[in-house]
Amino acid sequence: MILSLDKLRRLAVLAGWAALLAILFSTLSPLQARPHIPFLDPDIERFLAYFAAGAALAFAYPRLRWLVLAGIVALAIGLEWLQTLEETRHGLPHDAIVKVIGATLGSILAAGFDLMMQRFRKPA
Repeated sequence: MILSLDKLRRLAVLAGWAALLAILFSTLSPLQARPHIPFLDPDIERFLAYFAAGAALAFAYPRLRWLVLAGIVALAIGLEWLQTLEETRHGLPHDAIVKVIGATLGSILAAGFDLMMQRFRKPA
């Protein structure tokens, strides 16, 4: 069964907001409570989290794609700064850059996927 574009967008809304909630928890919780994947470098974890959020939300809200990307970039920078307020965490420009690159590439992928879906869409 192939999902319609509208159903895919609704699924992307849920996935995108779930990714943002996971990012918020992971970023603001004490270091020992932060979920992590043992075999992945923290930079790869950061990149993948923001890639997923950027891709899902940019696909979910195609008319607001630039606003979504700007919001995720602002969130990445803001959360990195907020980490400086937590004793066990540290905010680094390097981490913010990795997150911004992930969100940007995710948004670009979503735009490309959206374009492909529209081109191959069967006329009703």
